[in-house]
Amino acid sequence: MPKKTFFRLDEARREEIYNSAMHLFVNNLYEDISMKMVLDCLSMHPGTFYRYFEDKDDLYCLLIRNVTQKRASYFNNTNDDSLYRFFLTGLFGNVNGMITEPLNELEIKLTETVLYIPEDILLKVYLDVLKGESFPIIKNILRRMRVDGSLRPDIDDDLISFMFESMQFNLVMFFREFDIKDSKLQLKISKYFTDFMGHGLLEDHKYSEMVSDLKKAKE
Repeated sequence: MPKKTFFRLDEARREEIYNSAMHLFVNNLYEDISMKMVLDCLSMHPGTFYRYFEDKDDLYCLLIRNVTQKRASYFNNTNDDSLYRFFLTGLFGNVNGMITEPLNELEIKLTETVLYIPEDILLKVYLDVLKGESFPIIKNILRRMRVDGSLRPDIDDDLISFMFESMQFNLVMFFREFDIKDSKLQLKISKYFTDFMGHGLLEDHKYSEMVSDLKKAKE
């Protein structure tokens, strides 16, 4: 994480750093980005940069943490039932007229870079940034589903929350292992996996009802 001195910067300067750095990581391969490129992009001297960050990895992790927390905040503050549909289908998009993706285009592109960063950085991002972020959100969704009568009674909330959270990392590793770069195929695989998991969570009649509602929404 950035050093305390970074958070003493005024909000406008922090936003400027966020946006400039996001463009840098989105428009270049991670391993091709030199420290000179980082410094030029942020208009910083080396001494200034290291006053705020440990290294390039630290800056990248900050950006991923920001977009992850932005999504988490959005889902924590919505009571719309489309959250169930997002959880079960793994799809962002418009469901019943509601946009369920709170990130802007640049932020979405940044999240896609995790598919191509070096493996050691990917592991660092997962362990130091992503792990623990979505766990409470998923657990809260499961609680709501249990109250609603949708969840099977024999489900352990902690286990399922952990499995869904680690699924994000495992899917990325799967795409990398088998060199799956087509975004549409990635989405289909993600949807298949979450559909499969979702079917195991729900009472049979609730699963059929959910699928029927999704089909109607798409039409």
